[in-house]
Amino acid sequence: MQLQKKDLPESQIELSIEVSADEAKTFLIKAASRLAERTKFEGFRPGKAPYDIVKQRLGEMSIYQEALDNIISHFFWQAVTQEQLNTVSQPKIDLEKFAPGNPIIFKATVALLPQVTVGSWQKIKVAKQEIKIQNPEVDQVIEDLRKHQVKETLVSRPAQNGDRVEIDFTVALDKVVIEDGTGKKYPLVIGDKMMIPGFEEPIIGMNQDEEKTFQLQFPEKYQNSMIAGKRCDFKVKLLSVYQRELPPVTDEWAKGMGTENVQDLKSKIKKNLEDEQKFHEEQRWEAALLKEIVAQSQFSEIPEVLVDNEAHRMIHEFEDSIAAQGIQFEDYLKNIKKEKKDLSAEFRPKAMERVKTSLIIRAIADAEKVVVTEPELKQETEKILAQVQDNQEATDNIRSEGYQHYLQTVVRNRKVIELLKKAIGQD
Repeated sequence: MQLQKKDLPESQIELSIEVSADEAKTFLIKAASRLAERTKFEGFRPGKAPYDIVKQRLGEMSIYQEALDNIISHFFWQAVTQEQLNTVSQPKIDLEKFAPGNPIIFKATVALLPQVTVGSWQKIKVAKQEIKIQNPEVDQVIEDLRKHQVKETLVSRPAQNGDRVEIDFTVALDKVVIEDGTGKKYPLVIGDKMMIPGFEEPIIGMNQDEEKTFQLQFPEKYQNSMIAGKRCDFKVKLLSVYQRELPPVTDEWAKGMGTENVQDLKSKIKKNLEDEQKFHEEQRWEAALLKEIVAQSQFSEIPEVLVDNEAHRMIHEFEDSIAAQGIQFEDYLKNIKKEKKDLSAEFRPKAMERVKTSLIIRAIADAEKVVVTEPELKQETEKILAQVQDNQEATDNIRSEGYQHYLQTVVRNRKVIELLKKAIGQD
């Protein structure tokens, strides 16, 4: 491997790396074997077709492309180790030369670890909040369980509180139907307060096929800024009414929930709620502790790429949370009249805080000589591999050098948190 270094502004460095054909050979042979696993070759068992056969059938460039990520990852980390660089981000890779039979040349731009002076974390005290589950919380869970077993019957009478109704509706502002302001056969349980305040009350007493118009004011902090605080016209047509009957809370019903009786059910619900609150309180406490350490520490110039990457990661996390609600992210952005770049700017302060937290954990790990052993890394790897047993591509990715470095960071961070807890008596 031939290596050239170039210092860049904002604590970054550019590595120009040249990998000879001989150095790449081992990776190419492994890549050909993986391709042979996924492609049927007459006369050969899966993965056993020789390199030349794979090359002849699929083309040598296919083998090179299959091997490229592993080649880049291996020699990038070899360069980092050789030069004893403390990198703190994934590298930006620019492929400069890539052709069969020739050296592979690429540039890797990566941020370097800023200087960190850690505050006296051993003296920091962050109080934990008391966990106490109240009876109304248990009762609400029981009510939710009953709702999952509700019996609904179509009835011919006026709608009452507690009924499920199906309605058609439109919402108009200044006689113009607003965006997403229509609903067809929309299901609504009267009393669940899922719509804006005041929407359900006019429906009580309506009969099938009856129509009603009324006006309501949207909340000032409504998600759609175009109608937030505005008074709009609503038109509702009642299509059907379903009477809902919840199962009574009896010992027999509780047995159907896998418990001995109602009291046992309540005890188990309370224990589950306590465990859940303890988990969330542990997360809050850890975040508060790290935030306090960050506040008492000092940092040299932090590379912008670190903050940009973290903001980008936060956007993806936010996008996933929106998708989990069944909402298209593009529609969400359109509704709030923003673009991804606007979110990136909004996320930057939090992204900077997360970057500093990561730097603090790393600095403490170095100072306290927290290392990840091979058995620990193997155990973490096997735990993740067990979740993707039938996915060869995911398996290969998890075993790759780059992902293994990521896992090392995950395990190391976990060990640092445990060290902090033990040191301040909160384990």
